[in-house]
Amino acid sequence: MRNILCLIILIIVVGCSHEQSHNELLTKAEQIVFTQPDSVVGMLAPKWNDTSMSEADRALYGLLYTEALHRSGLYIGSDSLIKVSREYFERHGDDEHLARALLHHGIILYQQQKTREGILSMKQAEQMSGNLHKPDFDWYLYSVLGDVSDNVGDYILTLRYYKQALKSAQQVDNKQWIVQTLNNIATTFDVLGENDSLKYYLEQAKPLADSTQGDVRANYLVNNASYLMKTGKKEEAKRLLTESTHISPTDRGDKLLADIYVQEGDTASAIIQWYRLTTSLSPDVAIQSHQLLIEHMKRQVDTENVAEYSQRLNEVYRGLYERKDAAGIVDMMTQYDEQVKERKQYRTVIALLAAIIFLMIASAIIIWYTRHRIDKLNARFAESQQQYNLTRSELTQMRRQKEREQRENSLLMKETVSHLHASANKGQPAADEDANKLAQLAYAQNPKLRELLSSLNSKEQMVCLLTIHNFLPTEIATLTISTPQAITNTRVRLLKKLFNETGGAKDFDNAIRQVI
Repeated sequence: MRNILCLIILIIVVGCSHEQSHNELLTKAEQIVFTQPDSVVGMLAPKWNDTSMSEADRALYGLLYTEALHRSGLYIGSDSLIKVSREYFERHGDDEHLARALLHHGIILYQQQKTREGILSMKQAEQMSGNLHKPDFDWYLYSVLGDVSDNVGDYILTLRYYKQALKSAQQVDNKQWIVQTLNNIATTFDVLGENDSLKYYLEQAKPLADSTQGDVRANYLVNNASYLMKTGKKEEAKRLLTESTHISPTDRGDKLLADIYVQEGDTASAIIQWYRLTTSLSPDVAIQSHQLLIEHMKRQVDTENVAEYSQRLNEVYRGLYERKDAAGIVDMMTQYDEQVKERKQYRTVIALLAAIIFLMIASAIIIWYTRHRIDKLNARFAESQQQYNLTRSELTQMRRQKEREQRENSLLMKETVSHLHASANKGQPAADEDANKLAQLAYAQNPKLRELLSSLNSKEQMVCLLTIHNFLPTEIATLTISTPQAITNTRVRLLKKLFNETGGAKDFDNAIRQVI
């Protein structure tokens, strides 16, 4: 039993590790498929017949392998692999991978001359890309759509897509992609005969061109050569075209080189280029090369080859007709964009209506709440007003009571002070009744004074109170049964004790009188 359990665990571990190896391979491939597609092709090609992949891994494998082939400039004849990927991602709601699968399925369908189906798939990918925010994917998507628009001769749409691709390439900050897209835009303006725009985009590419290689570098040189030819600098243009041929031969470069040979009278070299270009994938280049060869053969009275190449030219025309209905394709793309726009407008209208309804409900709730709140505030205000009036009435009564008490105290204080002055004038000490009444009235009028004098004995307090009421030192001495000198000394001592100051008796008098 133990052996069986160990065997089961071993099988699970092996199975998991095998699955993990596939996941690691595909994860690594996905990380570099946009920037190193050639490497991804080499990584994934040996796994073509691997039947141990899970459904999810097989779907991802199909997408990455097809994507890497297309980004490497290679194409796959069958759509069976990418179709499985597309159906899987659509079934599982994986929008990012589905958008990529739609694009590359569309490319294959377009190559199979299923033009309308292919372009529809690409347009669906374009619609989905708006919510993905993946500029590295957007660059390739818009580049492909720009190429398709260029093939049908809709140069306005071509430039729009290429400029969107340029924006995406700049967001990624990929120099190779930026120069490639600038090349595409420059080539389009060259076809349109707009030399100023051609020059502008060549200047945009110039600072980055030295860091590029392969087809991108070659196309940049060809565009420069084309501009130089238009400005009459034939020799410099020829040098650039020869350099581009050594880097990566292009049909457009060969065509321009053939044009230079014709201008130089080197018909033999031009013919070699024309023969090579009759098999060009660009219909315009292939057609023009056939026409130039046929004209040359007619001049040479080579009727046999004239007939043969005329037949080949007819096949190119027929293939071009079968491949695409330019007006129909442009119309289909326009209709698709209009339908997408209408759907967006419809969703916008629905959203606005929902927002209006929500605002109406919210407004009704706010109005009800505001009214309810106002009623509560009014009731609270009325209650507060009533309380305020009551409090104000009580305060008024208290103030009037205090004023009466102050008046009464003031009268009593005057009477008490008068009695004390009379006693002093008679040379009699202060009566206990007058002394107590003076203290009570003074403390009632000024509670701070009571706190200040609380640490003093009764005689010291009497000295302070008599001083406050402007009694002379001789009077204070008589009333407290002391000598004037003793009173003076007491005042000096109290200045230090009460106010922590040093000075004379007069300083004490000023300090104590400021308390009231």
